[in-house]
Amino acid sequence: MIDFSARLRALTSEPSRDDARNEARLGRVQRTRDEMGGQGKAIRDTLASAAEGLEKLASAAARTPFRQIAVFGCGDSWFAGMAMRHAMEAASGVPVLAVQALEHAHYPSVAVGAGTLAIGISSGGNTPAVMQALAAAARQGAVTVGLTNTQGSPITAACDMSLMVQATRRGWPTQATSATMALLVEIASRIGDEGRGISSAGLLGDLASIIDEQIVGLDERCRVLAGGIAPASLVLTTGLGPNFAAAGIGAAKIRELSPIHAFALPLEEVHHYRSFKRGDPVVLIATDPIAEERALDTVLVAEDAGAPVVALLSRPASQIEARAEVLHIPEVPAGFEALVAIAPLHLLAYHLAVIRAELGLGAPVNLVPVS
Repeated sequence: MIDFSARLRALTSEPSRDDARNEARLGRVQRTRDEMGGQGKAIRDTLASAAEGLEKLASAAARTPFRQIAVFGCGDSWFAGMAMRHAMEAASGVPVLAVQALEHAHYPSVAVGAGTLAIGISSGGNTPAVMQALAAAARQGAVTVGLTNTQGSPITAACDMSLMVQATRRGWPTQATSATMALLVEIASRIGDEGRGISSAGLLGDLASIIDEQIVGLDERCRVLAGGIAPASLVLTTGLGPNFAAAGIGAAKIRELSPIHAFALPLEEVHHYRSFKRGDPVVLIATDPIAEERALDTVLVAEDAGAPVVALLSRPASQIEARAEVLHIPEVPAGFEALVAIAPLHLLAYHLAVIRAELGLGAPVNLVPVS
């Protein structure tokens, strides 16, 4: 029998564990809280430091226009591309693909090739799947750009160009994700037919300030809501379009920090299965007006099933508000919803982790014997 012990150690090297008061995990939970308060600064610093590289990209696009953008990532990096795809298309006027990196590495899309700007996102700068996806894109003739938090990491040498994300990641990712999301839009605004050379930094700076205000202004409300769902062993998150990506980020933070089961489903897909179980909370991100009717359907079915709902809304929705606990967040331009929705999701995950630790609740225990 092959000994996989060394391989397993590498795969499970994260030092924190899922018991209720694990010091390593709770230390990282607190570092996550510290970092989520620096998201606005991380966005502004990232855009400022990338200015020279963005000008080079704009010049390259002026000489040979890009016909599309492909974004590769894993985890939050993948969700970042999904979240900003529509904003990037609006800013650039070209199609945007957001692809799970390992998928493209092994099943490369024939849509990627000459005329593609392939962007790989890796905080540490050496995520194997992202490096493989970029290599595949380069073989297909794409121009490659690496986004990373880590100066001098392998991705900076492997790509035609690299841009630094000015964020820290001592906790689980928060500011690294939001700063990357902003940078993706700024890249798109500089290289496409509709927005070449026209910066989105002003709007992104305004959104950075909104995120900072949310971290302070919604903190207590998120703590109260987390207290109401703390005993749960599973949380379902859902949203439409960019907000499905926000739901993915929210579920990831809950799984990492709490630690309980949390999974994201597209808003429509929750209605095609028996998704709602009594007592399992649902976090519904419905800040885009087009989602309001399907969001109401979701709340009605959840209410009937005895599944409590926390809804993120940016506009009045009286029928939803009558049936759900609500977090009100600012209305922002279409395509940017996820960038501001993730801040309260970060807060909710943080307070859920702290309250569960106070209650002595760790990972759910399967009480049914497995034969």
